[in-house]
Amino acid sequence: MKIQTRVLAVLIITILITGAVGIIASNVVSRAIAEDVICNHLVTTVQSRANHIETFLDMNKQKVERTANGAIIRDLLTTDVDDDCYVAQYERVTARLHALAATDDTICEILLLNRNGTVVASTDESIVGSDKSSEDIFLEGRKQTYVGDVHACKNTGKSVMLFSAPVIKNAEMVGVIVTSIRMDDLDAITTDRTGLGETGEIYILNMDGYMITPSRFTSDTFLKQKVATGHLGDTPENLKNIGEGEYGHELITCKNYLGTNVIRTHTHINELGWTVVAEMSEEEAFTQVTGLARTMLIILTVLMVGGAVCSIIISGTLTEPILRLSRGAEKIEKGDLDYKVGTDSDNEIGDLSRSIDRMTGELKRSKMELEAHNASLEAQVTERTRKLTESEEYLKELVDKLRISQESLSAPVVQLEDGILALPLIGMIDEHRIATIMETLLSRITETQSDVVILDVTGVHEIDTYVTSQLIRIVRATQLLGATCIVTGVRPESAHTLVELGVDTSELLTRRTLQDGIRYAQKIVGGE
Repeated sequence: MKIQTRVLAVLIITILITGAVGIIASNVVSRAIAEDVICNHLVTTVQSRANHIETFLDMNKQKVERTANGAIIRDLLTTDVDDDCYVAQYERVTARLHALAATDDTICEILLLNRNGTVVASTDESIVGSDKSSEDIFLEGRKQTYVGDVHACKNTGKSVMLFSAPVIKNAEMVGVIVTSIRMDDLDAITTDRTGLGETGEIYILNMDGYMITPSRFTSDTFLKQKVATGHLGDTPENLKNIGEGEYGHELITCKNYLGTNVIRTHTHINELGWTVVAEMSEEEAFTQVTGLARTMLIILTVLMVGGAVCSIIISGTLTEPILRLSRGAEKIEKGDLDYKVGTDSDNEIGDLSRSIDRMTGELKRSKMELEAHNASLEAQVTERTRKLTESEEYLKELVDKLRISQESLSAPVVQLEDGILALPLIGMIDEHRIATIMETLLSRITETQSDVVILDVTGVHEIDTYVTSQLIRIVRATQLLGATCIVTGVRPESAHTLVELGVDTSELLTRRTLQDGIRYAQKIVGGE
């Protein structure tokens, strides 16, 4: 075999073996890294949504508990039907239930059951007198706050869930309050596409494995689509455990209910026996790994073609001096002992040998310089990495402090004196902050038994229709608790905007400044 052919074959084989090993190794490592990143991302996402779901449940528990603590509720349940005041109390309770349902669009229906399980008041007066004594919502609700099954509302057909709580008077259970809550907020939590890409989705299964929240990719799944999760004894097809995420949740690859290969994880809502499932198609999860393998294959092909061209050129350059050396060796073999073939001779072989020596020396020196330079770079990278890590930890600490400060200033309710509360609002007012303000203010009114609440909006730069509607909601809520709400500090430009927009502010009792509001509140409390 000719030298040129040998050089070409050796170079191509070397490139092929090295490239194949590199592609396989990089694909394995990249897939492992991608699995780890995607799986931890799914686990973090499903845990976050589970926390939101538990918050949803807790908020609605508190809502039904607050309703159960109403004095007029307890009075109706302890008043005999034949008493002269029963009808008036019944009308007040019915009006109260309708008012609660009107101010909270998540409430579908409210029922009040006596200690025998009979409906004595409801927003749907057609069911008054119905017997609920054999239903879990009564049997369990008379013991403690209880969350019932998910079902379709008979009036709207939409999914709802029941919450019940005992009504206690003088340490005795006198009845049960039942609230039917729409699941729109729960559905919004699971259908949020944040962090789920194009193929990912999150849904909730009840204890029987049926979907109780909407699917992202198909319709009409409520209590109809059953999904095997691999933990209820009903193992999905092609299930493969691929490890655990950072919260210890099981991670599997399997076919989902649509027949798509997915990476899946889940967590449990133990109180209800629910399972929160998060999944993403394997194709999307490993898109970058597939692209990397394709790129590596293209690079290998280019290297093989380039190597073949280079080997032809290099072998041709090497062949000529070797042939001359071979002819010189033949002369020596014939007995021409004066023929010089050593490195001191003035010919191409001599020049080549001396060039090789010089090249070797240059290569050794370059290698030493390169190693020293690499060591210096590694030290610099290590030091910069350490500094970046310290900076990241410091910034994270600052963010945590800012978040804590922001939450503490979101709804600063201040008691000015007996019977008077003040709530100075500063900055932007959004949906999340309104919920915090509403919850904190109502709790403080109940706690301090205050008669007047002053909402000072001097620090709110822009009051639009949304902010006005939320202020009206707060005013209505405080009125339901028996308190008067005064709004102070409305800026002239905000007042002009509200008038131009035709916003109805007739329900708002306003004063120019906080001092005017305090003086007016003192008059109310003092009875002037």
